Amino acid sequence: GTVPAGPARLLDAARTADLEPGALEFVERALRSDAAAWEQEFGTARDVTGLPVERNILRYLPHPVAIRACEGSTLAELLRVAAAGVCAGAPINVSTSAELPSDVRRVLHDLGVTLVREDDAGWLKRAGQLGSGRIRLLGGSVTKLYEAIGGRPDIAIYAQPVTESGRVELLPFLQEQAVSITTHRFGTILPQFLAITT
Repeated sequence: GTVPAGPARLLDAARTADLEPGALEFVERALRSDAAAWEQEFGTARDVTGLPVERNILRYLPHPVAIRACEGSTLAELLRVAAAGVCAGAPINVSTSAELPSDVRRVLHDLGVTLVREDDAGWLKRAGQLGSGRIRLLGGSVTKLYEAIGGRPDIAIYAQPVTESGRVELLPFLQEQAVSITTHRFGTILPQFLAITT
């Protein structure tokens, strides 16, 4: 698919950064995968039931995520994951241990991403004070993060290795929603409800 404007801006910033060999190509492929997953799956509300008396619409809404790029994670991984969040339209904030290139910082700021630079110890201390939500962890220790948040069940931690797959990387930034609408009253189908698709 065609890369949307926000992620494309991150890709342009990646081109000006000093990425490791092959990393730019990784980010480009990943953003194309995000765009395809968005067009084919996540960006489209659909009703696969086909029932004339009901509308059962499945759709995805953006969900806020805190992204933590720990010491040892790469700029390419951070760009790839942040681009997934931007593609989903999710409110995201980024905590990183590394100083980001100025172009990357500027684009993240322009896209409404909150950016905090802190070492792993500072991040773990702040993570313990987070409200409920989701964390996309890049590198670092999942065990230490669980300990820092006190094993709270209202915080979901996504710590799998970063992948190019849009169907995988978009998931933390999305909330699935099913909407059911009865299109009849006392057995009589109401035509105005048949037109509802989203």
